[in-house]
Amino acid sequence: MADVLVEVGGRSYRLACRDGEERSLLAAARELDRRAKGLEQALGALTEARLLLMAGLQATGDLLESGAAGPEGAPHAEARLARLADGLEALAERLETLARLEHGPSRP
Repeated sequence: MADVLVEVGGRSYRLACRDGEERSLLAAARELDRRAKGLEQALGALTEARLLLMAGLQATGDLLESGAAGPEGAPHAEARLARLADGLEALAERLETLARLEHGPSRP
């Protein structure tokens, strides 16, 4: 078993995984952290539990919709996750733009 230190929501967690799965675990943690940050920016302050629950449910829902969560999708899961990450980055940018429009222009 390998130990991996991941950071999600501004907190560090030491997690165990099978040898050879460290890279996948780090990628999953980065994805969850990206989602959590996007939700926090869009919705404001949330409890840590609610923030991580919402980010996890969002990720799981996307995986279920894409079919990557089933055994038949496993070989393509990494490519799907990469596309999902790109889509999330674009969504985060749109949410940031909407937040700026909603709060008006910032003043120096």
